[in-house]
Amino acid sequence: MKKVGIVGGIDPVSTIAYYRGIIDACSPAFEEHGYPEIAVESIDMKRAMFHVDNSRWDQVSEFIASKFEVLRAGGAAFGAIASTALHVAFDEIQSQTFLPLVSVVDATLNYTIQHNLRNLCLLGEKVTMESDCFRQMFEKEEIRLVLPNPEEQDFIHNAISSVGRSSVLKEGTKKNILAIIDRIIKDEHIDGLIAGSAAIPLLVTADEVSVHYVDSSRIHIHNIVEICKN
Repeated sequence: MKKVGIVGGIDPVSTIAYYRGIIDACSPAFEEHGYPEIAVESIDMKRAMFHVDNSRWDQVSEFIASKFEVLRAGGAAFGAIASTALHVAFDEIQSQTFLPLVSVVDATLNYTIQHNLRNLCLLGEKVTMESDCFRQMFEKEEIRLVLPNPEEQDFIHNAISSVGRSSVLKEGTKKNILAIIDRIIKDEHIDGLIAGSAAIPLLVTADEVSVHYVDSSRIHIHNIVEICKN
């Protein structure tokens, strides 16, 4: 199996989820394929978030790309970022490393097309919701992407940050997020909900919403495993 290089650390929840998800996905075929080699570069979260919070995406891109070069030197055949938020700079990161990278946005878009979803809501960290990284690609395929309003975005972002630090939901958080989703379903007539952060499934699960639940991290992990096998 191919060795994968993961850049993580900006979101401990997603870093753990990616490693665990790859292992779990490979477990049924362990006798035939075994587990892939997984190399993880866990970055300095404080340094990365300083650049993200100040919109210094050139610094973010250079920093993350340098980590992928370390992974390439260590024998990784391809790489992935264990953070949806950092995909805002995906093209810039890819342009600065020779290691081929697998995009969560590409993976999510392909899944959406395969399941004939045309009208979705994106939930994630604020930088993800505010950026064009999902919207531009989805609009090219004539797929409508709607967002929570600014106040709702702030609440969702803070909930993601909170659960990422403690893995414990504050009282009322789930109820409020479900109310946001219900409003969007009613007002926007969406047919799908994109969980655009590995922390979203800790806040709201597929069983709790009435539309198609698109877990972008899980889809990304599936693509990673398929590439490892091929």
